[in-house]
Amino acid sequence: MKIVIVGAGKLAYYVIRELESANEIVIIDKDPQAATKFADDLVSEVINGDGSSYPVLREACDDNAEMIVALTNQDETNMIACQIAKQHLGVKKAIARVNNPKNRPIMERFGVDRAFSETEILAMMIEQEIDFQGLRIVHRIKNSDHVLIEFVLSENSDACEKTMMEYKFIHGARVVVMAGEDGETITPVGSTVMHAGDQIMMVCDKKDIEAIWKAMVC
Repeated sequence: MKIVIVGAGKLAYYVIRELESANEIVIIDKDPQAATKFADDLVSEVINGDGSSYPVLREACDDNAEMIVALTNQDETNMIACQIAKQHLGVKKAIARVNNPKNRPIMERFGVDRAFSETEILAMMIEQEIDFQGLRIVHRIKNSDHVLIEFVLSENSDACEKTMMEYKFIHGARVVVMAGEDGETITPVGSTVMHAGDQIMMVCDKKDIEAIWKAMVC
């Protein structure tokens, strides 16, 4: 896989070190000093230039780049780089850093496949660690107040040894996947019995997470 990264900051450095599956990594940055620090075994090519410029991106994306990751501290640059790469240079996947979380909907509307905000990620991690130990949010469902959560059923929960039909789930929350201690996964039905230690993935309203945590995890 060939990956083009726009922005040679600290975030790019740590991301690149984790991309062991990439066969080729090209990095772009306006600052020659910032870009040259990547001129080693971590990347295949370093390009000094504007990552939102068509000629620069065309050079970087040549030979069928499959993904662009825009990591600058300017949302406009990140969005434009992703737009050009996807719409004009045949790059299949575009991921962008969002410095102002309010810009996320705009980026997604203009073709960014995945926009991430470090602020939102950090806030979510802190929220989960402080309030909901043992339960994590796996996915936030787009344009919805619902989330997909994952937890291990506590032996203290009233849900233990009850079927899906017998147990009264909070506000219509529903289990979508379960795995026993042996690791076997099932899609539960009404007669499925829940046991302490079962790993459960559930769809619920995010406002009900605390109540579910107290009833099934604590």
